[in-house]
Parts: sequence; structure tokens; C-alpha cells
Amino acid sequence: MNREVQDGLKPGEARCFGPSVQDILERDGDAPAYLREQSYRYLGSDDLSADRYTSRAFHDLEMERMWSRVWQMACREEEIPEVGDNLVYEIGDHSLIVVRVGDDDIRAYHNSCLHRGTQLRPGGDQQGIPGTSSQFRCPFHGWTWNLDGSLKEIPCRWDFPHVDDAQFTLPQARVGRWGGFVFVNLDENAMSLEEYLGELPRHFENWRLEDRYMSANVRRILPCNWKVGQEAFIESYHVVETHIQAMPMTGDANTQYDIWGDRVSRLYTLNGVSSPHLEKPLSEEELADVLQVGVGTNPRDGALKLAEGETARSRFADALRQEAKARYGADLSALSISEMIDPIEYFLFPNLMPWFNYSLPLVYRFRPYGNDPDWCIMDVMLLHPVPDDGPRPEPAPLRILGPDDPFTDAPELDQISPVFEQDVSNMPRVQRGLKAARKGVTLGNYQEIRIRHMHRTLDAYLSRP
Repeated sequence: MNREVQDGLKPGEARCFGPSVQDILERDGDAPAYLREQSYRYLGSDDLSADRYTSRAFHDLEMERMWSRVWQMACREEEIPEVGDNLVYEIGDHSLIVVRVGDDDIRAYHNSCLHRGTQLRPGGDQQGIPGTSSQFRCPFHGWTWNLDGSLKEIPCRWDFPHVDDAQFTLPQARVGRWGGFVFVNLDENAMSLEEYLGELPRHFENWRLEDRYMSANVRRILPCNWKVGQEAFIESYHVVETHIQAMPMTGDANTQYDIWGDRVSRLYTLNGVSSPHLEKPLSEEELADVLQVGVGTNPRDGALKLAEGETARSRFADALRQEAKARYGADLSALSISEMIDPIEYFLFPNLMPWFNYSLPLVYRFRPYGNDPDWCIMDVMLLHPVPDDGPRPEPAPLRILGPDDPFTDAPELDQISPVFEQDVSNMPRVQRGLKAARKGVTLGNYQEIRIRHMHRTLDAYLSRP
């Protein structure tokens, strides 16, 4: 049975018994330097108050002091590839039209007519659905703006001698771009996106997200606070209870957690390593058998034979490289074993989670659904390699699922859908349980450090008027 080492250690120093991520990387022998880094720090063990997830007053404070100041991913560049292509991004009451104005010019206009405030583009449940236009025309009275934001037309212009065209250009939010993503920031005095991204660009040098295309784009509305939803995906502590089917081949409790600065953190779990919770771990041959299912090979009766020097991890990585070449026309031979097969999930505050690996090329984004602290939007993207030769595939259209629509209704998510269903089944119970709570939220010192790190950064924003 798994043992945990505690005696004589300071808070935050305890780790699960068994081989660590770094032990396995040492055995692999090909991990790049950024994967050999470790960056944990103890952040205390105080409880979090339950009203952070349930209070309308806390939600309003987040909107006023955090969401209005942070860089947040609005869309992928490939969703608006041509001049005039645009979509609406909303957070709370803020609504932005993100539009490609030129080949290398993307802007974000506040989605409000300067006449009487009508939205120029529909938001709400239609946000995120791309469209194209040569101008922005108000559906109420017909005031019209050019793509560059300049005022084009006012019906009955004679009645508005007091309108100075130069003062009636559409107001803009700040826009930044990285990795094929378009980011927006409502605070004109915020730091640059380049500074905000911290360690991310360096860590993603081998996995250029701009060279990936969106093979799935799925949104689901969930009956929980955005932080409840998000926190389910930034720790592996829940695997032993929620994803028990993964334990034979996933080193869940041996996950490595790293934090950098105020805004970036990482979860680093190994595939091809049995959970330390198991009484008897799988042999290398048995692990190879189980892993091969993920690339379309059925496990055989008896153990799969490995060549001398081969491990389950190296065998699986080779199979995935072959799949990438056959399925996507991409040569991934330069990627290490870990970069091919391991769930390596990064987090950029407040709500973007890009994964670095081929086997789970996921991106998550969580945010409030309107202005209700009991509901949130979960966006899931799959980013697969663009072919080395040939045209870039078209991005997947946005599929929107309601609260009662299962992820299995989105076949483009492939084998990950049942896992998502296991995750989201917990979320309504968490939200209801927090409302009944008579005690705060208690977090582990190590396995849930990314949650505490996120809340410390959130508090830093909330403390500044």
C-alpha cells in the first residue's frame, strides 16, 4: 500500500512515496532542461472562505478589481483569419468585438454603439461564434463604423451637429498575441502581455502553439462558480477517487507541482507509471499493453514484448510519433519521451490552461457565465499539429453544450469525453456543498498548491482599489 513520508519534515516538504517525476525523467534520459526544473514554495495552510465561491459581493469585487485588469485569452487567431472576421468575447458586463482589421492587425472594440449603447454585435450565448463584416452597423438606428473604428455614417446627420467624428471612434481594449492566441485587457495601464506571460514562452519553445490548429472547440455551461470548475483541473489529487481507471498507468500522487512568480504554475504527471496507490504496480510490459490502446492498438492476451532497453514510456512515445506523422503529417522526432506522452499542464492566471504534450493537446478556459457566481463557462480546445507540408486545416467550429448535455455529444473530443464527465459530475455537488459549509476550504500543502497560488494572486488584485 502507498506510504507517505511525513516525520521530521517542515510543512510543504512531504512527498508521496515512490519514484518522482524527476526520477523517471532521469531514466528516460532525454528530457530538456525546462522539464528538469522544480519550483515549489510553501504558501501556508490557512483555510479559504467558502463565500469566495458563492457570494455575489465577492463576484462583483472580482469583476471590478480583477477581471477588468488582467490579460485574458479571447480567441485563437485562426478563428478570425481574414480581414473583417470577428467574434464577441464577454466577461461579466464587459463585451468586446475582436476583429482582424489588417493582415497583422487585430483589435478589440467595446461592443457598444456610441449613440445609445446598443450592442453592435450579439453577445450572450452567441459570443465566440465567428462572423465577418466590412463595417459595424448598429441594428437600432443605423450608426455605422469602419473596421478601423472610425465613424462612417450617422442617419439624419443634420440632427447631430455636436458630434465630432474624431471623438466618436470606437473605444478599444488592449490586445496582445502569443502562441496563436489573442489576448485582451480592459486596463490601459496594465503591464505588457510579454511581461505578464512570465515563463510560458520559454517553456513552450519546443511546442509552438501557433503551429497547432484547433481540432476541437467545445463550450459547456456548468452550474458552479468558475473557480470550482477550474480548480478541478489543476490538481491530480482527485484521480484516486474520480478517475480510478487511470491509476494503473498514471503516477497521480507523484505529480510534480511548480509555481513561478504570481501568474504561472505547472502540473506535471507521468504516463506509463503506475499510481503509488496500487498494491501491485503493472510491469513494463503490462504498462505498454495498456498505453497502446490510446493509439488504436488493442491490448493482447499476455504481456507485450519490449525490445531490450525499451520501456513502456519509450514504446508509447514512438507509437505516438508514428501516429503524428501518419495522421497529421508532422515530424515530432525532436520531442522527448515526456513531451510526447505526459500530461504537462500550465496555468496562466486567471483562467488559461494550455497543455504541453502530444497525447493530450488540451487547452482549458473557465470564466463566469454572465454575472451569476453559481454558473460558469468551460471552454475546451484540442490543438493538434499543423502538417509540415500542405494547407493548414480549418479550425473546428464552436460547439455549445448546455448544463445537461454530456461531453460525449462532442465526438471531436474523442477519448477524453468520459473523463470530463467524471470531472463535471462533482462540480454541482461542490457548489451546493460550499453553500452549506460551516468551515472554510482546506487545501493540501503540496498537491493543491496551485489552487492556493491562484487565490493569493486573486487576493492581490482584490486588495487594490
